[in-house]
Amino acid sequence: MLTPELDEFIAAMPKVELHLHLEGTVTPRTLLELARRNGVPIPARDVAEVAALFRYRDFGEFLSVFMELARAIVSGEDFERLAYELALDLAGQQVRYAEVMISPMQHITRGVDLREAIEGCMAGFRRAERETGVIVRLALDYGRGYGTEAAWQVLEVARTTRPLGVVGWSIGGNEIGHPPEPFAPHFAAAREAGLGLMAHAGEVVGPASVWGAVEALGATRLGHGIRAVDDPPLLDALRERGVVLDVCPTSNLLTGAVGSWEEHPLPRLRAAGVPVTLNSDDPTFFHTTLTEEYRRAARYFGFGADDLCAVVRTAAGASFLPSEERAALCQRLDTELRALRASLGV
Repeated sequence: MLTPELDEFIAAMPKVELHLHLEGTVTPRTLLELARRNGVPIPARDVAEVAALFRYRDFGEFLSVFMELARAIVSGEDFERLAYELALDLAGQQVRYAEVMISPMQHITRGVDLREAIEGCMAGFRRAERETGVIVRLALDYGRGYGTEAAWQVLEVARTTRPLGVVGWSIGGNEIGHPPEPFAPHFAAAREAGLGLMAHAGEVVGPASVWGAVEALGATRLGHGIRAVDDPPLLDALRERGVVLDVCPTSNLLTGAVGSWEEHPLPRLRAAGVPVTLNSDDPTFFHTTLTEEYRRAARYFGFGADDLCAVVRTAAGASFLPSEERAALCQRLDTELRALRASLGV
């Protein structure tokens, strides 16, 4: 149950978010202003009409709307604005650390300079860090539907922008017809470059996608991964190898990956001992926030304070920060959580 006491704790507790797409955080007002300034036509004339676009019947329709609206983001200045607004919002939710993805090919194919976009993102994140203390790093989420050859170009940018704050390499996009295995050489090169490895897998395709991401790619974190629940040996493998599933419950419902809260695999994944985190994925598109995901975990899955603290600790330990920074983050969160629980009696 989501009691008033637990609700107060959720609002105040320090948090970590690991599965968050920058393009999916743009507010309707900002999107409308960017589209007008950049001369990009979108099928909406005001904020209300932009908000009305965020309705989907299935995952494919979501991807189409996502890609269409991302066209309004053009310059490094645009990316800086989105990053700054996002980081301020995260800080207001008591997020201490976040890893945010951008989808590079959506922008490259429109002539956007990827390095300029990354520099803009990190400028926005650093400004918010100076003002609020929130720490945000970046990951590049390559769209698997663009093929393997173009991925090398994106990976090289990821490698050379590590000093700016790029910490992770991922593949995303539609799993259907695009298995992970062909990207094994790219993931090996990303690992060699010092990037953290994650992959969208097991969201709309079954266990084979998850097996491929773990065994062929060596991903230590999976975006979603919920279909692993259909394969008991796979659950054992994820638990034994410590592969973390970055689960986004509301996203799964609104894209049709899961039919209802009652059907969501999260409780069964946890019961199997698979490490999980909670995330908002695309908060504007899915009408949610990280804080709301915590509330919904309490309301629909029976998470209590112990469970939510375990989620935060798992996320901190699975982050792609350098080991010393990761250890410092874990220690800080433990200290803050203990103090908050003592003060609220939760």
